[in-house]
Amino acid sequence: MIAPQDRKKLRDTIAALKAKTTGNGCTEFEALAAAEKVSELLSRHGIADSAELEFDQVSVEIGRRTVVDNLWGQVAVFCHCKLWYRGDGRRWAAVYFGRWNDAAVAEYLHTLLERHINGATKAFQKTKEYTRRRSPKTKREATKAFQEGLVAALADKLWAIQWRRVPKVEGTNHQALVLSPLGAVEAEMDRQNIRFSGKPLAPVKGASKSFDNEKGSGAAAARHIDINAAMGRTQPGVAGLLT
Repeated sequence: MIAPQDRKKLRDTIAALKAKTTGNGCTEFEALAAAEKVSELLSRHGIADSAELEFDQVSVEIGRRTVVDNLWGQVAVFCHCKLWYRGDGRRWAAVYFGRWNDAAVAEYLHTLLERHINGATKAFQKTKEYTRRRSPKTKREATKAFQEGLVAALADKLWAIQWRRVPKVEGTNHQALVLSPLGAVEAEMDRQNIRFSGKPLAPVKGASKSFDNEKGSGAAAARHIDINAAMGRTQPGVAGLLT
């Protein structure tokens, strides 16, 4: 079990590596190398014994809520975490709570997917499908529809990967029944008296039906985002941590 002071040092190291992005002046090679190092650290310090439960929460700033936020619930499920939002009505953060290494992976995957979504959105906004829209309102709606299709397809990808991680019953093609690890997470929330009052946040309203083509373009863009590679083949350590 990692001591609290060592865990803080690890979190600080990961935060410094995650800051190495092209937006902060790094080259693509430097940004990729930093992401791979994050993966290595998360894998190396994964908790092997499920009895050694240390819980943590991480907060990821998301600004104002958009249709992109419909993806974070699936990220939480994928990483065996609970998710809630914290904010003042204008600026929000997604909060992941779970075993400390699961929460760290959720933060990593959230940031990774957000980067892909931003890149795909910028590429879409250079297409004729977007530029032919004349008014700022229709451009906003077209972008919303594109992101709606994109995140729905990414959520499906996460679900498919998660389903493939469920072991099959020996000698059959049937998936085994696996008890959700969220039971321990929910019990810890009760122990820490983490409770919420009022109505849950409503999903962000999507674009109108007249933007179905843009939704389809978003779904098509998701096909070029290889989550398996990001979480496994190019960064082999994380795959072991998530299984």
